[in-house]
Amino acid sequence: MISSSNDQVDAIFAAAKAGQDGVTRALNPADPVDVRAIRAFLTLSGKTPDTHPGLFGDLQSLSEGRASAADATGHVLQLVDYGRDAQGRATARAWYIDQAGAHMAGSVALVLDADTGAPLARGYANKVGGGLCPAATRSDAALPASDKITAVGFYHSQSHPEAPPAFGLVAKTTQLAAFDMPQATVTAPVSATHASVKIALGRPSPSVDADYVYSQDTTDNPPLLVPFTGTVDTQQPLANVGAGGQFTSGLSLTTQLYSLNGAAYIAGAAPDPTKVTGDTTSNIVTWSYPFDPAHTSPTNTPSLIYGTYGGANNNIDWTSHNETAFYFEFLIPVANPVAPSYQFNVCSTDWPEQPSVNCVQIKPLEFWWHCLAEGTLVTLADGTTQPIEAVGNTARVRTGQGGDLGVEATTRGLHHIHQPNVASTGVYRLTTEGGRSLVLTGGHPVATGNGFVRACDLAAGDSVLTEAGLDAVAKLEPDAFAGVFANLKLIDETDRAKGLAGAVGTFIANGVVVGDHAAFRQSHYLNSHSLEYMRGRIPERYHTDYASTLATIHADNRRYGGAF
Repeated sequence: MISSSNDQVDAIFAAAKAGQDGVTRALNPADPVDVRAIRAFLTLSGKTPDTHPGLFGDLQSLSEGRASAADATGHVLQLVDYGRDAQGRATARAWYIDQAGAHMAGSVALVLDADTGAPLARGYANKVGGGLCPAATRSDAALPASDKITAVGFYHSQSHPEAPPAFGLVAKTTQLAAFDMPQATVTAPVSATHASVKIALGRPSPSVDADYVYSQDTTDNPPLLVPFTGTVDTQQPLANVGAGGQFTSGLSLTTQLYSLNGAAYIAGAAPDPTKVTGDTTSNIVTWSYPFDPAHTSPTNTPSLIYGTYGGANNNIDWTSHNETAFYFEFLIPVANPVAPSYQFNVCSTDWPEQPSVNCVQIKPLEFWWHCLAEGTLVTLADGTTQPIEAVGNTARVRTGQGGDLGVEATTRGLHHIHQPNVASTGVYRLTTEGGRSLVLTGGHPVATGNGFVRACDLAAGDSVLTEAGLDAVAKLEPDAFAGVFANLKLIDETDRAKGLAGAVGTFIANGVVVGDHAAFRQSHYLNSHSLEYMRGRIPERYHTDYASTLATIHADNRRYGGAF
């Protein structure tokens, strides 16, 4: 059963019909219709003035005009799937990301009967520390889908602890076609050995542990390339198919990437419609953006091309990892007077809830670079040093524990400060009493006698680990350096054979021991999900909000066995 009051349903239904179909709009807390909807959505996601007093207090101040509303730019909310699941139940998925970096956010996916507004399915999600916040309706409580549904997505977000909350909504009304089970197969991108599909860019070593390796020339911010091939049986007569199976009109293609744990949303270049063909005898549609490892330029590859990932490269400096969620939507013209466009989606897995019959889920993508950087000296296994721009994925580097590890990937990107009020996104110069100096981003983990500490959390007198042992911080100062930053992903094929797969690595940079890519993942996740750590870094009036949000996230982790 979908528990909600008539007032809540009426408020949401009114707000959903107030906007343009399928277009996201910001909700204005000073507008009576919008604020009723905001309160209803918050209640549906389990939030109350007792569990989230800071959020509801902000909402009250905004509705009374005592506070300024948040900037509406940079919020991406999209309905990536909606319809009937394999059991005929209503289902929907809403993906949300705050490109300024969500300190604390929530999203809601909801399905209503389009004629009566009766709720058919709902689900919600919470996020701390930034990244994609995907909500999916709960299958076990969903009701049968009606023939005409309205799918609704909602978000609320604070980009940083001092920011006012932002709210938004998207709604899409759809007449569902006859209940059929399409037969679809995605042949790329896939991975038989990894939890995510690993796509490497510019890797000179053939032994790298990746599913697809593109041999492109590397630049500061290379474009992202994704192989994408497969077929779908629409089980309906295709329309507007001309010679060679080309669609002459009515075909619409949309694709995006979302950083799972960083402030990045990357729109794809317009997909080539000639790569999608239909067979009017079998009603099978084929798409072909194949893997092309030997391409010479990112502009002539047949694979999907996305924008440069400079922001997401940088996000590795302060987020848990660089996995991305993939979304591709097909609107295929069919000879159906009720629903003339057949909608079919491919998207990355999120919640283990049932998608619609018109959606296929694949593993998230993970991009690795082999790029160049300038400046910092890295100590190699033989004791010599090299500028980090000269360290490739055939090198081995000395660790802070006295051994050595192989370099399997490097990351590189221009540093863009998304959140000026958040120390972890800043740039600092760390100087030790022993005379060592290192420029690094605030979120970079530095090894100490008690584990990793983010650079921005160090203070004069703190001990840090160096190649000569423990040394004290003399000063940590903001630095105006605005160049390219890099990091190393350690643990190569040789190390994995020794049982080190998934281990956290360290390397020596200008004599200071710092964490590798895996250390970023561990450090950011543990810090953002630690109430003790966050209490000293957020205003006191949000302490209860943060504790309640973490409690919900932890409960979801126990229920689903994942890391949300």
